[in-house]
Amino acid sequence: MMKPFLVSLLAAPAALGLVLSAQQASAQDVSDVMEQVGSYAAEGDTNFLSADPSNLDASIDQVTSVSQLRDVRPTDWAFQALQSLVERYGCIAGYPDGTYRGNRAMTRYEFAAGLNACLDRVNELIASATADLVTQEDLAVLQRLQEEFQAELATLRGRVDALEARTAELEANQFSTTTKLKGVAWMDLGTTFAGESGVGADDDAEDEVTFGTRVRLALNTSFSGKDLLRTRLQFGGKQPYATRFESGAVPALFEAYPGNGNNVILNELWYKFPVGKAKVFVGSRGLEPDVIVPTQANLSKGYTFSDFYKFNPVSYKRPFGTGAGAGFNYQLSGSVNVAAAYLANSFGGPDSADNAGDDSGLTGASNVAFGQLTFTPGNKLTIAGTYSRNYSPDGAVVTGVDRGTLNARRPFGNAQGTSATTTNNYGLNASYRLSPKINVSGWAGWSDVEQIEGGGEADIFTWAVLLGFPDLFREGNFGTLSFGAPPYVTDSDANEDDDTPFMIQAAYGFKVSDNITVKPQVLYLSNPNGSDDNDDAWVGSLLTVFKF
Repeated sequence: MMKPFLVSLLAAPAALGLVLSAQQASAQDVSDVMEQVGSYAAEGDTNFLSADPSNLDASIDQVTSVSQLRDVRPTDWAFQALQSLVERYGCIAGYPDGTYRGNRAMTRYEFAAGLNACLDRVNELIASATADLVTQEDLAVLQRLQEEFQAELATLRGRVDALEARTAELEANQFSTTTKLKGVAWMDLGTTFAGESGVGADDDAEDEVTFGTRVRLALNTSFSGKDLLRTRLQFGGKQPYATRFESGAVPALFEAYPGNGNNVILNELWYKFPVGKAKVFVGSRGLEPDVIVPTQANLSKGYTFSDFYKFNPVSYKRPFGTGAGAGFNYQLSGSVNVAAAYLANSFGGPDSADNAGDDSGLTGASNVAFGQLTFTPGNKLTIAGTYSRNYSPDGAVVTGVDRGTLNARRPFGNAQGTSATTTNNYGLNASYRLSPKINVSGWAGWSDVEQIEGGGEADIFTWAVLLGFPDLFREGNFGTLSFGAPPYVTDSDANEDDDTPFMIQAAYGFKVSDNITVKPQVLYLSNPNGSDDNDDAWVGSLLTVFKF
């Protein structure tokens, strides 16, 4: 910044009064000038040069002396000019952090904002009858400055008028003052390359390539700015990969999109609101434990192929249609959060025709009591311990855990009228950011399933490790390499898995734009359904995700 420019800046603040008196300007003229410069200042960041305390953080004291600026020394050539601006006129006082940054370049927007602060001060001088502080030299400089910025001020005024017109049009045609619409559309091109489920004589994988889709439209409504009413609609026509085996009994490792033809279903309906430090959730559809907890300690959740790698199935995924109930999470301290919930069958109906009448509603139908303790000691490490107790009134319904072998999902078989069961689920989940480019997530889960009347017992175990690579090859992209064992029965009075199923997944998300991501993915499954007698399975997919 050149010295003559600083001299001009020094003279500027006091000169407005003489301009007006010399030209015999009216009060309206003063108002018009101030409005023009004020509009110009609003175009940029007004914190940089203004000493107006109303523009600064309330916790920062107003600078009243140039000695309060940490980076300005008495030996600086512009010290006297700055001293006059701060102590004589109370403007151009520097940044809110107590620095002046005199060596950085200055934009015209910044100059206009600083000039505006000085003009405000001159107005105060005029109002308090102290205009004698203004000199003739100040008048001449300010007059030149006003002429110099005349074109910019006129342009800004036109831009403000245009913005006001656009704002009025948006307000008149907006969808809602309280609701935002967000959508996600999936297009999945994929196939099963090889493998068999080992259930029936004709259980080989079908190698047909399919092209499916899923669309979700979420309406996020807030009435106070701190609450959220979540309404989500879903349409899906994509055949789940598990059913591409002729027997349809391969482990349910992928999300099964609803077979509703062209129908749209209500996928979620819940409400979140604050009560002190707690966040409270109440819902009648789609309210799951993973919605209520602050984190699942999975840094790769949004980039996984198999549904198994999105979350610990023992901790968060219920094997029945939960979603009706209530829950909360509460921040005990900066690093500790506790969450709990009670959720029941979304429809509140009986689990089978044999149990109609008794086993329905929020307490009689399938339900789960859930809790999680989350520990986050810093911005790198997260540990979450979970416990849940499932109840199913009919053993014919899935009573174990989801996303696992056939025995894990139905540890006591498929017979109707089987005794009601309870399941105690214990999960440990953790994630750690090794660096900005590498992170690791993982979990272990154990379930103890027991028949209430039949006396049968089964133990189910699962684990997984996920490596995440943010910005792999390009900023915004993401790579994952995951391996683990889907839920399988380790001990049972009825049906026990002979071998441990093992799964490896590799996926890469290529960000085409802020709204489009393409994900090539491949998955390998050893010992399908917990038996090495079954052929290993290969699944591949090219998934395109559209967000809007």
